[in-house]
Amino acid sequence: MKKIFAIMISLILIVSMVGCKRGSLGMKNPLLPSHIDGDTSTLSDFQKNMHQSHVRNILYACETDDGIYFQWEAYVYYLEKESKNATVLCGKPDCVHWGDDCNARLQARGLWVYDGRLYYSNRNYVEENGTYVNRGNRIYSVKPDGTDRRVVQALDFVPGGNTETSRTDPILHQGVTYFTYSGVLYALPLGGDIEDAERIWGEESEDPGMFFNTTAPHYTLWADGDTIYFMVNIGQPDGTDKDTLYRFNAASKEVKEIWKTPDADEVGQWETTGVSVSQWYVMGGYIYFYLSGNDFWRASLETGETEKLADTHEKTEYGNAVFSDDYLCLLNDTPRTAAAVGYDDLTGYTGGNTLYIYGLDGGFVKALSLKTLYEEYENLNHIQLAFCSGDDVYFLANATAYGQSGNAENGWAGGEQAVRNEILCCVNIKTEEITQIYNWVL
Repeated sequence: MKKIFAIMISLILIVSMVGCKRGSLGMKNPLLPSHIDGDTSTLSDFQKNMHQSHVRNILYACETDDGIYFQWEAYVYYLEKESKNATVLCGKPDCVHWGDDCNARLQARGLWVYDGRLYYSNRNYVEENGTYVNRGNRIYSVKPDGTDRRVVQALDFVPGGNTETSRTDPILHQGVTYFTYSGVLYALPLGGDIEDAERIWGEESEDPGMFFNTTAPHYTLWADGDTIYFMVNIGQPDGTDKDTLYRFNAASKEVKEIWKTPDADEVGQWETTGVSVSQWYVMGGYIYFYLSGNDFWRASLETGETEKLADTHEKTEYGNAVFSDDYLCLLNDTPRTAAAVGYDDLTGYTGGNTLYIYGLDGGFVKALSLKTLYEEYENLNHIQLAFCSGDDVYFLANATAYGQSGNAENGWAGGEQAVRNEILCCVNIKTEEITQIYNWVL
């Protein structure tokens, strides 16, 4: 039986989630780091393992040698890796950690560590001279403890004119920001002037400012080593749409289509046959991908050759996955039916009580049981994978209790009344211990 470290009892967690605004009682926050340790060249890279979350409210995360920064809703937290304790990224004495005055309220669209500081993208209105001015999407940075907020650069040619902020999140890789504006992908050295941004791909509008491009593509940006990748859903000659992967060579400035979602006659049927893969991960010249309702595959980005790595359907027919540079971590949750309650995530899935671990060569490593969490929390209805860090797999256990139907103002999930209870946990692949993260909700 795996040991569960239930550091905070469920009742306290529920109370904190439904509106208690916890203050710091006049003390500074001792858990927040004053500096970032580690190889600065490595920490300047795009962190692939931290950009795969299936949890709606934990989409953005990055890590250092000692800790993990992640955003829950609008607030950023720091999680100490060794102790598994978390704290809001604010050390202001007497701050209630609620509202724009809190250092932790970053409302980020991306989190990155670079040159000893934490960077993030944010698009909001700024109060100036008693009124609110739309400054558009910009890159900001703060010290590791959340202080000393600075504006680094603009990502809008016309402030507030970028219609694509909600479609594509920017990334920071090796000192360069990659972002989209009105459907076009650009590169800009960190701190550089927006007018010096280099177009990588896409057709620029004659009047990009305030231009609402309803047909602009959605990009998923990625980086591995010195290479930038971007996935775009592209219309095909036969009228279908396929996720298509492009590679940008920063030295030669070449953009090349290198891969697209396979057809059913190549790999068989799956949930989104022929349109998109369930999860993917680019590393070392390969794209690794999982197909829910099918299996675990990889394709060479040089030759295009596709090979099956593991018959994962032998363990679970459906599922959701996260990758690291060493593992494929596959959860056996299942597609949600229309009659099911408790749906409030991005996956459209429910359940999940076993995590199957595979090496990236396809070899089966082990199965990790999460069933003790269902015994601990009787209302647990879904486990959602967030990210991997070393041998730790982080996930959110949704134990929200749904009651009778109400209206949209007094509940979630189509008007269902609910008592919100979400438990952030991690499981270690080697020791198989499940740890509940303490002190991470406002």
